[in-house]
Amino acid sequence: MPATPSSRRGASRVVAAGKGSDAAADAERTPSPIASVAEFAKANYFLLGMFACVFVAAACPSFGANGGPLKPEVTINKLAVRLMFLISGLSLPLDDLRSAVTNVAANALIQFFVFGFAGLATAFGIAPALTALGILSPQLVNGLIILACLPTTIGTGVALTNAASGNVAVAIFHAVFSNLAGVVVSPALIFFYLGSDAAAATAADVAGGGAAASVSKLAYSVLLPVLVGMMIRASPTFGASLAARPAKARLKLGSDLIILSIVYNTFCNTFQSGFGVSGGEVTALTLVLCALLAGYKACVFVAARAAGLARKDVVAATFMGSQKTLAFGLPLIKALFGGSPDLVWFCLPVLVYHPLQTFVGSALVPKLRAFVEQGEKGESSAPAAPA
Repeated sequence: MPATPSSRRGASRVVAAGKGSDAAADAERTPSPIASVAEFAKANYFLLGMFACVFVAAACPSFGANGGPLKPEVTINKLAVRLMFLISGLSLPLDDLRSAVTNVAANALIQFFVFGFAGLATAFGIAPALTALGILSPQLVNGLIILACLPTTIGTGVALTNAASGNVAVAIFHAVFSNLAGVVVSPALIFFYLGSDAAAATAADVAGGGAAASVSKLAYSVLLPVLVGMMIRASPTFGASLAARPAKARLKLGSDLIILSIVYNTFCNTFQSGFGVSGGEVTALTLVLCALLAGYKACVFVAARAAGLARKDVVAATFMGSQKTLAFGLPLIKALFGGSPDLVWFCLPVLVYHPLQTFVGSALVPKLRAFVEQGEKGESSAPAAPA
């Protein structure tokens, strides 16, 4: 039976209605520009926050620098860092820390890069090349060697590892172990590479009378908050709730905010400080340190992958194996070379390296987090082994 004009009009209305409903559905599925920006900001809040911290610090460094109105030497360097380690303990089951201590491959690789590779490469390869080319003064070259002998960071390395979904247990272990070992190892390495009489005379003092105070401070700042957090995590009252996904998300957000506060304080101090060195020297040193930092991180990452470490361990190694501590480094340099006219030159590399490693490490967090997530997706999609 042929279609009548009315039936054709009805069919066209049905088709139009269908197209209209499809268009409405597409409109609902397509987010608005504001929603897209909000979604991007939510997914990249850490990186955006890092740039915001640097911008604000550059605009008014005195506000967030040590001694400023925010009192970061107390609120950030003491309270926030301890809170971060408390969060690490709350997020860390005892089995994970036990496995970190027995993770021989990861531990050996990280310690080799902290106290072995950096010093050897700098003293016997990089330093002679820089001296021969005249890129840096001899004093700054010695400062690079001193930097290479320092332990890894205590706070930022753990926070960055946590932000990148790395193995926090491994990071905590090396934050504690390398700084304890550095009380003795770092002065010995500096003396070995530089052959300085001042380093030789002071190494015994640092390893002797100063060791008890350093160990006590490290235990109070790192070990105690972690142990308290782990005890709370192990308790029947709080254990189940802390293991739940909402609590994990809140703890991770808290850790991210703490590392952003450290970034802010670090750059406030850097922008406010005057190093007493020419701008050309600082520029050349900054470029050299950028190359060294990228090289260190690339070498650690490649070596960790070649050693067959798990992806979470690779992330921890990448941060902990290439970081150098400012909190431990400056007092040590002042103790070893306090009477030297070259003191400022010896201190300058670690002062520049510290904000650089925080900035570069923060920028790497999203990529390394995606690296871990990619591995987890691959493991979950892998076919089960036959029985």
